[in-house]
Amino acid sequence: MIEISNLQKELIENGTLAFCTVDTAGVPNAIAVGYVKVVSRNQLLITDNFFSKTLANLNSNTNVALAVWTEDGEVGFQLKGSVEYFISGSWKDQVDGMPENDGLLHKGAVLVTVREIWDLTGTESPSKE
Repeated sequence: MIEISNLQKELIENGTLAFCTVDTAGVPNAIAVGYVKVVSRNQLLITDNFFSKTLANLNSNTNVALAVWTEDGEVGFQLKGSVEYFISGSWKDQVDGMPENDGLLHKGAVLVTVREIWDLTGTESPSKE
């Protein structure tokens, strides 16, 4: 099983991530997300505050890619996996309670199960399930 390292967790939870989806015609879409929490060894929780095209893409294709990097670009990772989308239940309750979401709509919770992690600098071999 893939495991998110402490360094990766630090970047994920304290930086901005590129969150990439694709529609049914194969057209990619990338957005920036800032409120992400690592909730298990291989899972991330993302809040849907403003998803439009992203949500439409997730409804037809649950495969996603995310990228995160340091400000100087010396360290970075791409994470690939699949998502589940929740409009109620414990995952939605968790994003509803995040202080970062105060004053925002937080329409849903996106649980990403990571299946691959790639080093964007090319200095490490990829980790795969």
